[in-house]
Amino acid sequence: MGALVESEPLTEGPPEEGSRYRDVFENHGRRIELEAELAEVDAPRRIVVELSADAFEATIRQRLEEEDGGTRLSAVIETTYTGLAARILSGLVTRHAQKQLEGDLNRLKALVESGASAAGK
Repeated sequence: MGALVESEPLTEGPPEEGSRYRDVFENHGRRIELEAELAEVDAPRRIVVELSADAFEATIRQRLEEEDGGTRLSAVIETTYTGLAARILSGLVTRHAQKQLEGDLNRLKALVESGASAAGK
């Protein structure tokens, strides 16, 4: 997640269902703070994360599936814009978020295919 600049656990222990985090993203000069909760965890196959911020709420569903000798990652994000400005700009915000997600996933794919460790980059 290229725009992520801070992530702080709000609960103790390893990541599991119910674990919560405060995350801060910066993008195009804007700072967005949100709270994330791991709503469902079926490691390593599936994870559901619920996000809440001032201007929106979102649910992210990610799944890993075997396919043709490899692994496919699918991600579905459902967002409800709660702030007036976010609702007015929802089309633009959604397109920008989609572009950011696609870029992040392309970087992840390149790391995986190169055999490089994400922590080492």
